[in-house]
Amino acid sequence: MKRILVILALMLPATSAYSQSFSAGVFLGTPMSGITVTQANLRLSLGLDNLGVAIDGLWSLSEWLARPELQGVYGYTGIQWVNDDVHEWGPKAGLGISVPVGHGNAELYGEAGSTWYWKEDAGFELEGLIGLRMHF
Repeated sequence: MKRILVILALMLPATSAYSQSFSAGVFLGTPMSGITVTQANLRLSLGLDNLGVAIDGLWSLSEWLARPELQGVYGYTGIQWVNDDVHEWGPKAGLGISVPVGHGNAELYGEAGSTWYWKEDAGFELEGLIGLRMHF
């Protein structure tokens, strides 16, 4: 499992090379806090305080529902691995909202969702985070 996550992480910069949407940032949350890199609609998150890796696909609800008033609201689905005794890995899904900061290319964001962990005690865990990212 770890090898698959590393391979996918190394492939991230090669995906959608034609896309101009690249961002990087930091986040605080549960079950991990760390750094994140996003290109096009793929995101790689690396937990530093509690070692972990997450790979997510992102979808703009504004585009999906053709409702411009939902600009900044997005959904995500992916898989997450956390170096934990009880909850190790599982699929996850949730919603996020981003708000621009000032007149630059920075934004604050928050997310809430659930992960279905599949180790000893399979079950859903509600998780959330807040963060700051810069678009390049």
